[in-house]
Amino acid sequence: MEADKSMKTHHETGQSDKMRFEAQIEQPQFERHRRSWATLKWFENTPKTEEAFYLRLQELPDEDVTFLKSFYHVTEDWNLFKLICKFWNIEVSGVMKNAECRT
Repeated sequence: MEADKSMKTHHETGQSDKMRFEAQIEQPQFERHRRSWATLKWFENTPKTEEAFYLRLQELPDEDVTFLKSFYHVTEDWNLFKLICKFWNIEVSGVMKNAECRT
């Protein structure tokens, strides 16, 4: 029975993604800033258009989206998108707001 327990994933053991992310959020502030910067740099070579940044955000791993939302105290993908665009000096017209949401 103990052997079965060691082979279970975090989903099978009942550990939720929320608990994993809460543990990350409790990291020392310096580490959180470093991770935020590293995640924002992921957009560095993206063409500087609203559409390109929107498509790039769709490719960002869910755990990074969750982290950035927590770090910047936003709850909606659209607000995170605007924040990322502002960071990179990308004008947001709102055209992408009605685009398909993250899945």
